[in-house]
Amino acid sequence: MSDEEIRAETDRMGAQYHTAMAHCQRLQGHPKDICEADAKGQLRVARAERDAKLLGDADHHYQVRVARADADYRVANERCNDMRGDAVMVCKKDAQAAHSKALQDAHVKRVEAPPATSTDEKMPR
Repeated sequence: MSDEEIRAETDRMGAQYHTAMAHCQRLQGHPKDICEADAKGQLRVARAERDAKLLGDADHHYQVRVARADADYRVANERCNDMRGDAVMVCKKDAQAAHSKALQDAHVKRVEAPPATSTDEKMPR
């Protein structure tokens, strides 16, 4: 990607974030908190995807998966705060379990990713 394309992508991400946050400002209470957590998570994922697109290595694709897992966890955790009694603890444990599973899956995909090969040298036959 050229510098101009990177700048355009970054501007697009910022505009989407500001639009989402403007929508969240119209809400009140827990729905507002959930909306803000979702908007922030989407921005983090978009940044990670942009970096993965730029560099394209396994580490950056791993970071995209981690960003998605973290964003989903934050939104789920925020939804749990709207509950009462024992449901809060059950919800938070479920959110933590889903987060841990997503991180494990991201790690497995990182390990299973084929190693990068250089195009500078010819492969031996």
